Amino acid sequence: MKAAVISAKDSIHLQQAPIPEIGDGEALIRLRYCGICGSDLHVLHGQHPTARFPVVPGHEFVGELIEARGMGAEQFAPGDMVVAQPFFSCGNCEPCAQGHDNVCRDLHFMGAHCDGAFAEYVKVLTRKMYKIPKELDLRLAALAEPVAVAVHDVRRSGLQVGQTALIIGGGPIGMLIAMVARASGARRVVISEINAFRRGFAERHGFDTLNPLDADFAAQIGALTEGKGFDVSFEVSGSRPGIAAAVEHTTIGGMIMVVGMTKEPYPVDLSAMFSKELRMQGVRIHAQYNFIGAVELLKSGELNEAFASLISKVYPLDQVEEAFAFADVPGDYFKVLVEMQ
Repeated sequence: MKAAVISAKDSIHLQQAPIPEIGDGEALIRLRYCGICGSDLHVLHGQHPTARFPVVPGHEFVGELIEARGMGAEQFAPGDMVVAQPFFSCGNCEPCAQGHDNVCRDLHFMGAHCDGAFAEYVKVLTRKMYKIPKELDLRLAALAEPVAVAVHDVRRSGLQVGQTALIIGGGPIGMLIAMVARASGARRVVISEINAFRRGFAERHGFDTLNPLDADFAAQIGALTEGKGFDVSFEVSGSRPGIAAAVEHTTIGGMIMVVGMTKEPYPVDLSAMFSKELRMQGVRIHAQYNFIGAVELLKSGELNEAFASLISKVYPLDQVEEAFAFADVPGDYFKVLVEMQ
């Protein structure tokens, strides 16, 4: 099969690779679409702390089921269109037993620790695979994984109907969190973003936006929240100013969700954490029950028009190197997909 392989830091090339062999409890999928995620770029540039080379990147995918084995395989048939939670977890350790398979003690994430989905075929765990309706746009289905991230983050935040939310960082994940938060009953969702294109996109979707570089940024937040701050802040930018803003502008007793991946440790104002009795929650990938939630949300169609607007560009597999080069340069776009066939 054709596969995009990262053989070393900053080196990705399309080459021939063996079709994965599956065992009991595994399924083989012929891929149709895969999205480029920021973590794929981190792997490419040697910035992922645990990735191994050589590796086929990619974990945001949809495809056609070829074969499934083991428990649960009877629920599927060859030809079904499917998505799958893109990691291998043991199912036996304490975190898995508690429903936190996303922080399994023996986690193997596709595209970093084992081969992923920028290829013609990929193998997954049958117990993490879900059928999607044939009428669902496959490009939308390829967003199941990033939508699951948003579902996981919003659910873990404890956001309540009628509360307010601040999204710091209006990239693809930030926008998905904003969309899911609003659909979950938040009465006001505000997006803080430096990029004018992203702010304009958010405003067209009915969100209030702020530029954190504005001299009166704090005053603008005060005006939007009656001086109280936000009930929940999602720090998605992975930046020092972002976490500082989250601590400053989250209300008394509020929740800060640490979503963005950081390249280095950054300081937190513990005095403000103490005086406002703030809570801070880290999040990693998504638990399986939240992946299920994302699949059901896509099947419902409730947010599909908004989700579809995030797909900016689609490349064929033969141009996967060009696709990664495009996605590697910040610009006026959101999600980049690769079509396998």
